[in-house]
Amino acid sequence: MEVPVHPNASALFAISVVTNVGSGNNTLFWSDRWLLGKSLEEFAPNVYRIVTLRTRKKRTVAEALVDNTWVFDIRGTLNWHGLMEYLELWDAISDIHLRNSTDIHRWKFESSGSFSTKSAYKAFFVGAIKFETWKRLWKSWAPNKCMIFLWLAVRNRCWTANRSQKRELQG
Repeated sequence: MEVPVHPNASALFAISVVTNVGSGNNTLFWSDRWLLGKSLEEFAPNVYRIVTLRTRKKRTVAEALVDNTWVFDIRGTLNWHGLMEYLELWDAISDIHLRNSTDIHRWKFESSGSFSTKSAYKAFFVGAIKFETWKRLWKSWAPNKCMIFLWLAVRNRCWTANRSQKRELQG
């Protein structure tokens, strides 16, 4: 059974984990970021596009490098750009040598490299603008009921006649 995952969460995870390949048994060939810090979707998007979804989700690096099995995963024809990407991919993969160590998956948002939900949550808001009006609001000389009303209004938590009418119509 496959667990439903929101596309934003999948995208965040895909860009946040970098893999150092050891034996290649725990790293997906087509999906994980293992080749020069990139996934094959980034490295060779035209080649990646013509590989079946099922193969992308199952083929490990160890399996793909045995007798260049990854070449047989490519279904369909490549355009000129795809052919160039294929040759670059071939060159990059020819330099890869597997070791008898485990694959190391490193989380970019923690200095330790270990995943934490706190760092994942913070990563969703990287680059967001913080608008902290509440600091100025609570330092003002306005009466408490005015400050509370403004605080609720800023956070869009204010019940107005218009909003309560909408609730009555929905309920």
